[in-house]
Amino acid sequence: MAKQRKGIQSVEQGVKLLESLVVSGKPLPLKLLAQMADMSPSMAHRYLTSFIRAELVHQDPVSGFYDLGTFALRLGMAALSRTDLIQIADDEFRQLVARVNVDGHLTVWGDYGVTTVRVHNRAMPILSDLRLGTVLPIADSAAGRIFLAFHKQAALAPILKSELSRMEEPKPSAKELAAIAEKVRNEGFAWIDGQVFHGYRAIAAPIFDTQGELRAAMSLVSNQASLVKFPNDVLDDLLATARRASQRLGWQPQSGESQTTRK
Repeated sequence: MAKQRKGIQSVEQGVKLLESLVVSGKPLPLKLLAQMADMSPSMAHRYLTSFIRAELVHQDPVSGFYDLGTFALRLGMAALSRTDLIQIADDEFRQLVARVNVDGHLTVWGDYGVTTVRVHNRAMPILSDLRLGTVLPIADSAAGRIFLAFHKQAALAPILKSELSRMEEPKPSAKELAAIAEKVRNEGFAWIDGQVFHGYRAIAAPIFDTQGELRAAMSLVSNQASLVKFPNDVLDDLLATARRASQRLGWQPQSGESQTTRK
């Protein structure tokens, strides 16, 4: 194994304090902050003094609690402005398709609904009819059900209404759609078995951003029934990959929340 590059250990130790402030999501007193960073209060105080001078940390003059400073905010905003959603998601997704040897596609919310922005096929593809820009159904595609469950209703409602108006009977009722969305939210993924094309199965996982909002869906498609027999390793890899992409976009799970846990 290659030797790790030499760094400044004191900087790495100090960053633990900043990470503790990020994870906490609120100002912290010195004692608790030092405990979370696994260092003595006196050592933590020295680091924090330097961070205050650099505007990475701010200390409330009344409570004495510490929080992230203005320069930390500027760093975060600069990182966000340079984040390319499609590039990050596609980087993770291409590797996933290669690992599991299953065709897949990335979708985002566009002017007409769930829109395909990337397609990755194996040597013998089954997604030959899927093109960039293809709009997938909300109710009957795995990616669509991800948006049904997690996307903002104000944007979703008119597109879904239009889609339902074009569907042949029997159409899913509002109660059935609500049950589908609730199941997806509970399980953390969506799946279909033959709804779009007979004999085709698909599974999909959400990609969230730093504010916890849905930004994209990552889907795998196969004609093998094993894809939708759960649990399975392919689903586990898909969920882990979507979670990794979300974290690269700044997403952090809330207490008790897991993007990879199936209930």
